[in-house]
Amino acid sequence: MYRRRRIVGTYLGAALAVAALPGISLVLDDSPWELILCGAVFLVVNQLIHCYPSSVRTAPPVALLVLAAIGIVQDTLLWLLVSWIGSQMDYGVHVDGFLTALAGGAVMRLTVLAVMAIGPQPVPEAA
Repeated sequence: MYRRRRIVGTYLGAALAVAALPGISLVLDDSPWELILCGAVFLVVNQLIHCYPSSVRTAPPVALLVLAAIGIVQDTLLWLLVSWIGSQMDYGVHVDGFLTALAGGAVMRLTVLAVMAIGPQPVPEAA
C-alpha cells in the first residue's frame, strides 16, 4: 500500500513540476509517454536509493526534515539526469538549469511525502 502511494506521488509530482515550473518542459509537447518515461527513471532510482521515513505521520520532525533534504538533493540530481537523457534521445523532459531542477526536486519530494501521509500508515515492525 505504501509503495503504491510512492508510485502515485512520484508520477503526480513529476506532472505537477512539469505543469507548474516554466523551466521544465516536455521536448515534444504532445506525447504523454515522455512524462511516463520521466516518472519511470525517478521510480527506478528511488527504489534503489530509498530515503523515505517508514511512517510519515509518526516520524520525528528532525528525521523528516533530514530525509526531505536528502530527497530534494536526490530528486534535483534526477531532474538533471532525466534532462540529459532527454537531450541525448530528443525525447523526454528538458530542464533549463540547476535552480529549476532544485525547484522541481522540491516539488517532487513534497508531493510524494504529502501523498504518503494520506491514508492509513504502516504498522511499525516489532524488534
